[in-house]
Amino acid sequence: MGTQRPAPAVPPQAGGTAPARLTAPAATAARSAARIERPILPFETIRLEGETDARSWTFHLTQDEASSGASIALGYKNAVVVMPEGSRLRIAINGESIIDTPISSSNDIKRLTASIRPGLLRAGQNIIRMEAFQRHRTDCTVEATYELWTDVDSASTKLVFAEGATKTLRGLDDLPAIGVDNAGVTTIRVIAPKIYRPEIRDRLLRLVQLVALRGRYAHPVIQVVESDPGPSPIGTIKVAMGLASELRGLIAGVPDAAGIQPLTMMMQEPGSLGSTLVVSGPTWQDLDTAIGIVGARGFNAAQVERGMIDTASWHWPEVPTAFGSQSFRFADLGVPTQEFSGRRLKTGFSINLPSDFYATEYGEAILHLDAAYTSAVRPGSHVNVYVNGMISTQMTITSQGDIVRRHNVRVPLRNFRSGLNHISVEAILLTDADERCAPGETLSETNRFVLFDTTALEFPTYGRIGRLPDLAVLSAGHFPDEDLPTTVVLARPDPLNYSAAGTLLARMARSAGAPVRAQFSNAASADDESVLFIGAVDQIPAGLLNRVKVSEHLRMIWPSTPAAGDGPGPQTASTDFSLPAAQVSPDRLATASTDEVRKRWAETFQRRGVLQETIGTLQDWLEKTFSLSLSSLSLEERADAPYEPPQRASLLIAQNRTEASGVWTLVTARTDKALAAEMARLANPAIWSQVTGRAVALEPREMKLQVEPIKDYRFVQTQPPSLTNLRLVAANWMSANILPYALLLLACCTFLGIATSLLLNRLGRRS
Repeated sequence: MGTQRPAPAVPPQAGGTAPARLTAPAATAARSAARIERPILPFETIRLEGETDARSWTFHLTQDEASSGASIALGYKNAVVVMPEGSRLRIAINGESIIDTPISSSNDIKRLTASIRPGLLRAGQNIIRMEAFQRHRTDCTVEATYELWTDVDSASTKLVFAEGATKTLRGLDDLPAIGVDNAGVTTIRVIAPKIYRPEIRDRLLRLVQLVALRGRYAHPVIQVVESDPGPSPIGTIKVAMGLASELRGLIAGVPDAAGIQPLTMMMQEPGSLGSTLVVSGPTWQDLDTAIGIVGARGFNAAQVERGMIDTASWHWPEVPTAFGSQSFRFADLGVPTQEFSGRRLKTGFSINLPSDFYATEYGEAILHLDAAYTSAVRPGSHVNVYVNGMISTQMTITSQGDIVRRHNVRVPLRNFRSGLNHISVEAILLTDADERCAPGETLSETNRFVLFDTTALEFPTYGRIGRLPDLAVLSAGHFPDEDLPTTVVLARPDPLNYSAAGTLLARMARSAGAPVRAQFSNAASADDESVLFIGAVDQIPAGLLNRVKVSEHLRMIWPSTPAAGDGPGPQTASTDFSLPAAQVSPDRLATASTDEVRKRWAETFQRRGVLQETIGTLQDWLEKTFSLSLSSLSLEERADAPYEPPQRASLLIAQNRTEASGVWTLVTARTDKALAAEMARLANPAIWSQVTGRAVALEPREMKLQVEPIKDYRFVQTQPPSLTNLRLVAANWMSANILPYALLLLACCTFLGIATSLLLNRLGRRS
């Protein structure tokens, strides 16, 4: 990176970071007249569900914003069954209640405003918490609690600062104060000249990662342009990067110091509230030095070392990583002690697992439950534990009224995965009063259950080994083999492909807490061990789809289908019971008697044959009795067939191992424009945490992925060799491969029997 040269006599803004400045008196008047409004929701909509729900996250303010007067505007809408008399929505900032209002807006978005006490907001990080307490109008059943919801609208929920307030970014430490737009997105708009040059490409893709890390953005989206598009909208930071001689023709007000030394500074945009980060220098080496200044303190190395994941901008508190043999108290995970008077108490938290986590078929975590319930709670009530939306275990309440201390609830590791995992604890409480459901019963405030924050989740020592391929490693912000840098290849050096690549790398850097280790190239080579290829489907070179085991039909299917996937697909009947069209006419179907229909169905079953029926019966018995399928008992190598994503999918990420020790990864969409747009949508932390398996397809306009599981993989050692880890890895592998385990056990028993027989023949006495 080089070292920064001593600065000659230049204005105060030159060199390193400097206070922002305005370039025209008219800009000052424009800003003083404008009222600053800051959206604060990390997502487009936050839904608070059930009888109790809460969300916490952080937002950042500049010194000017924190010292000026401010109020908070709120917009929300709720389900029609929510009872206003017994339901409340509360908002607290930095631990102090700001809004406490009845939930009473089922027809349209209700808007209200509350002032914030002077001195409560502070420069830098502020913590906000939203809580909803909801009761049903008429129904007392547990099922009715699933009908309760309140949506907080991002476009209507914002901080509103006093007239004349300013927003001055004084340096790099104010980058988190850029904030978000109404969709929860922070846009990093990079202006760079002649982006087709490798000298620009490598530095640009490194810089956007550092800016995303320094800004701690929840949902960073990169836009690359070659000319200044004008004033930046809300939630956007403009980054001007390049040699000083080239930037002067693109950005107004670039200081003369950029032509003398490395320069990294913030500038206020003339006539707007936006800011521009200028990263420049007279030579490429000076530009590297300026980029290095952005990366200084770009992430907390000590925090990364401790395994803490920086999720504060969308989930507070920050998420710890469970490396094994660790216990996490609810109090440390952001779950307070809760007394509850309703029917279904639901609370949740998140835990991160390392990229080489390998215990999905073996091992259990232990939930040490501290709780109490009154005698009103009937036996048969239960506490459910959900992992990533899937029910994992259940504890049934068998007595009336009790205090539960350190009760062990076993949670299988089956539904856990590498990266972020969300765990929910749900108490289903049945009472005689709810069974009767007398008028006003839903308003009862008599507590019947309490969950203590001393409850803890304990993780065992689990297997640690990497797999190739595994997209979960990518979602954790790493490439499969950290010892070898992955080659990142852009199909074309144009702004759209740069934008898609920058968004992907920025998202990975935020997940890992550090820039990714990669090298950039113009073209993929078969000699490269690991390659990440980014480009539209019509830009994919021949043979690449085969390398990642994706069907070649993709080249024909995607261009011929609409991107939105709105049209209904063709309806097909089950082949088990269909007849050729020539045999049955519409009239015949309309007039067929019951006997004829019964005969036709009976003939269909008879054609299956005795052997097929026997195999089907055996398979049903195995699945019902032992949760085994014939596929899990197959001795054949379970090689992956070429993956064909759904026609309506808008983005595809596929990965496959090579014959060497690396993997090839493909990121593609229908067009380069769709690639940039859908990659921006995938960077949403709620969707990004779902990336796993060997291929994922993004559903259009939905917050979910279709995941293709891993079947054929190779192990990669990530930990120092040890018998303990080898035993855990072997136990998990054998739990997933029943037949090899059974054959090995049979071989061991046979060997033991033969050895025992030989030993007795030699030492024993014949009778």
